[in-house]
Amino acid sequence: MNMFKFNFASDEEQSTDTVSSKDPDWLESQEVPPGDDNDEIIKNIFTECEQNSVACKETTVKYFSTVDVLNILRTEDDDLLKKQLAVLNADENHSDLQTAVYEGGLKIWECTYDMLSYIAESQLDFHNKNVLDLGCGAGLIGMLCLLKGATCTFQDYNTEVLKYLTIPNVKLNADEKYVSKSKFYSGDWGSFTSLLNLENEEMRFDYIFTAETIYNVDNYPKLHDCFKNLLKQNGEIYVAAKSYYFGVGGGISLFEDYLKSRTTFKSKICWDSSEGLKRQILQVLGKQTKTAFFIPISDSLMGF
Repeated sequence: MNMFKFNFASDEEQSTDTVSSKDPDWLESQEVPPGDDNDEIIKNIFTECEQNSVACKETTVKYFSTVDVLNILRTEDDDLLKKQLAVLNADENHSDLQTAVYEGGLKIWECTYDMLSYIAESQLDFHNKNVLDLGCGAGLIGMLCLLKGATCTFQDYNTEVLKYLTIPNVKLNADEKYVSKSKFYSGDWGSFTSLLNLENEEMRFDYIFTAETIYNVDNYPKLHDCFKNLLKQNGEIYVAAKSYYFGVGGGISLFEDYLKSRTTFKSKICWDSSEGLKRQILQVLGKQTKTAFFIPISDSLMGF
């Protein structure tokens, strides 16, 4: 097995990831119910975890401390449950990512905040729109869209991330009517796309947002097919990522090249970072869409 580190100086902390030379066994997608508020772990999250918030202009998104959630899972008495939680295994190995086992959902990555800021500054209309937060992690992007009037589907690779972080965060921000407008799915993108099976154009998504998910070039075909099969004809996709992921090989330029090779989509950079490790937001549209590209937003306008 090869070990590598993400060299992200501005992320919370650097840690290692294990990559296997074998073809990984990806988890099958499944819908995750909103959960039982009487679950002891859920109750502890609401009573013991610090609440943080990020102001996105007139909208404030609240979320539980990921460190506190992890500590609650660490101290769980059910040893069998603890063995089943991939996030704890990754934590024990000081790893932010373990390919096909744990895909980093319990950490809020830097480009998530870029996307929040971009949405806050843009003129995107979310009223009665159908949104997918793909690779959602804590779910901050989807929650902002939800609070702006959208119906939102949250997808993350690991069920425990959705159960113990995403769903509690949604409940923290919104009353039951908002929670009922949300759906949650775990598992691999390939099986997620098949599970939704959205042949009806009206059931597809107006917007798909994804942040820090293009680090693994091997997953580009599945991500592309997810976009192709789940986006409305005139829908829009926004991809926030670093220009290059050291030690992994993915990045914005490589993903743009892949999109060009498949000929289904056209893309354009709609935001560039002005300092630090280069970060960008890519707007992706279908080749046949009537939707126009946005004029790029200046970095000086971004920020909370």
